[in-house]
Amino acid sequence: MSASISVLVNGSPMKEFNPLRELRQGDPIAPFLFLIVSQGLSGMVNQAARTQLYTGIEVGYNKIKVNLLQFVDDTLFLCEVNNDDILAIKSMLRCFEMASGLRVNFHKSKVGVLGVHNSVTQAFSEILNCNTTEVPLFKYLGMIVGGNPTKQVFLQPIINKIQKKLSTWKGRNLSFEGRICLVKSVITAVPLYYFSFFKAPKGVCKTIRKLQRNFLWGWENEGRKIAWVRWEELCKSKMEGGMGIKDIELFNKTMLGKWKWRLGKEEHGLWKDILESK
Repeated sequence: MSASISVLVNGSPMKEFNPLRELRQGDPIAPFLFLIVSQGLSGMVNQAARTQLYTGIEVGYNKIKVNLLQFVDDTLFLCEVNNDDILAIKSMLRCFEMASGLRVNFHKSKVGVLGVHNSVTQAFSEILNCNTTEVPLFKYLGMIVGGNPTKQVFLQPIINKIQKKLSTWKGRNLSFEGRICLVKSVITAVPLYYFSFFKAPKGVCKTIRKLQRNFLWGWENEGRKIAWVRWEELCKSKMEGGMGIKDIELFNKTMLGKWKWRLGKEEHGLWKDILESK
């Protein structure tokens, strides 16, 4: 259902009109339009916080105020354990639905409460009409929050995903160059998000390197193959005689190092304020 919209010309709103064409599903511009709409929810939450209708939480020694985290269509509300904040969240979601025409999928929404009895969590879930989740151990943006990143079991989903992506291809059906391209793309894309935040244990890096090596030399097909070149040589750049395959440990350290670099370069940012406060 399309809603009436208006555009600004030289800072003045023009007459509202109804759009006659809509974007097809999968259009590249669709996420950008969603980001524009979601800014309305962020502004609503900030306004509620300024008028003390919504509390939020305080993080670290500097008591950084955090009330909402957004990433495209994934939204995380943070608040104190009280009925007023829960009712405020419900009111803001309802107002957002009426203003934007978007509907909140409560079947995918969950509420979690830390440090209280399960009956309180159940009561809040009934108010918001959504399911409950375990806190602090839950999944957000595809990553487990509250787990122990020093344990291999924490990164086991990444290992399983890499193994699944590589095992769906048969080495004998691909050339050596094709296997190298697949190893590069899978290793670069799959663990990127995890490795940007956590230092992987050596056992995890060893397991991932073994999966790469097995697939590259075709050990799954017609018995074990001989690795004619040391893995360290393959990880060198093509200018140095290698194949440019990323070493998983060095890749992990590089992704973590960017935060230290950004910490010194960027002047402002919620993530920077939280890290300094912690």
